[in-house]
Amino acid sequence: VRPGHGRDVHRKEILRVLERAAQDSHFVAQLTHRGHEALQGYDLSWQERAALLSGDLCWIEARVGKLSPRLRTWLDCRLEQERW
Repeated sequence: VRPGHGRDVHRKEILRVLERAAQDSHFVAQLTHRGHEALQGYDLSWQERAALLSGDLCWIEARVGKLSPRLRTWLDCRLEQERW
């Protein structure tokens, strides 16, 4: 396990991804079709990546706090998709 990984949640990184998704429709398309590639360059654990890519709002909010509707943009889009 790399230092800083494991049980630590990288709150700032998760919020950075959600902020970018809220303002960049191209990034949302990347998350949808090539999620792991889209998240390269972000310091996220595999659990954090899985939560973001699956749209696991409960997991994310339990760790980073209640999200504004704006920051929920990607997660709401993901939950509306039928791609599992």
